[in-house]
Amino acid sequence: MPPTDPPIPAPDPTPGALTESVVVPRFIATAATLGRGEAESLVRAAGLPTILRDPETARTPSASTYRLWGAVLSRTGRPDAGLLAAAGYRPGTLDLFDYLLSTAPTLGEGLGRAAAHIHLVSSNSVLTTEEDGDEVTVSYAVRRGEYELRGVVAEFALAVVTAQLRHATGTALSPHRVSFAHRPPRGHRGYTDAFGDARFEFGADADSITLHRRDLERPLATADPALAAIIARAAAAVPPPAPELPAAVPGLREAIIEQLPDGRPSLAAAARRLAVSPRTLQRRLGESGTTWRTELDAVRQEQQARLDRQGSGSAQRAARLGFAETRSLRRAMNRWDTRERELAGRSRQSGRPRAPERDAERERERESHE
Repeated sequence: MPPTDPPIPAPDPTPGALTESVVVPRFIATAATLGRGEAESLVRAAGLPTILRDPETARTPSASTYRLWGAVLSRTGRPDAGLLAAAGYRPGTLDLFDYLLSTAPTLGEGLGRAAAHIHLVSSNSVLTTEEDGDEVTVSYAVRRGEYELRGVVAEFALAVVTAQLRHATGTALSPHRVSFAHRPPRGHRGYTDAFGDARFEFGADADSITLHRRDLERPLATADPALAAIIARAAAAVPPPAPELPAAVPGLREAIIEQLPDGRPSLAAAARRLAVSPRTLQRRLGESGTTWRTELDAVRQEQQARLDRQGSGSAQRAARLGFAETRSLRRAMNRWDTRERELAGRSRQSGRPRAPERDAERERERESHE
């Protein structure tokens, strides 16, 4: 019986949203734990209680995946947690994306398809290939992420890419060189397991693996033209993410951060710092399809994640985020989690997001009654 088209992944829930296929956090959670029970505990701690049961077409906010990485680091105490998780890679783990690469005729063609469709697994990720003389460099980057976790995420991603190439070529392929932007670790054992006899560089300008140019011509042992055509049709149904939307009001994020330690931030104080009237600031927010509360929540959520990783207590976090008491912080965190689940839920159900303008209108109505 001929193969049929695989299910089409759900698109990102809103324009500019950054999400991962559910297979990514599921892979991280199961590879970083010793069993289903421990994995369930880990995903609950990261605010992703359903990812072990969600269909492969579901997507989750990238911020949630970063929370998961934070939980993995906290639980394992291993700075090389990214490499440890990547060691659990098996062909098919990344669903459609795996077959997009493995069914190509050559390694070079497979890398090209992977780079063009990295959004199938993560719209927050960027994979690029660049040829220079006798070398080809595959670089990994994220559009938005937590700086403290950059090294862990980059090691995980590039180790998985290397594992994919080894499986597809049917050889113990090793990069010629592996470069990371973070500082060198104490030992290289995990790196050697993941990347073979590559030469390692740390403190580089980018995170990348470098192959010999001749490697691009390697035929893939897993090449399958018929399946490749089916996979290509499914991949084409999910376009790359729209360009990230610019800041609603330039300088507003900094104006909010400046106010946080001094108590409850206000639109009026932010307007003074930006040298505009409160009414003008409110109008600009409305024109951008957002609200003061939405922008304040976004900054607080970002800063809360950073303070949480630093081990700050709840009372300290509440004070530094401009909340009068810890109860207010807990309510806000529940609201943020609910919003993220709603975004992921809309993606699972239909892929048809509610208009951002309608979200902003609901927020304005809520603010007017508070």
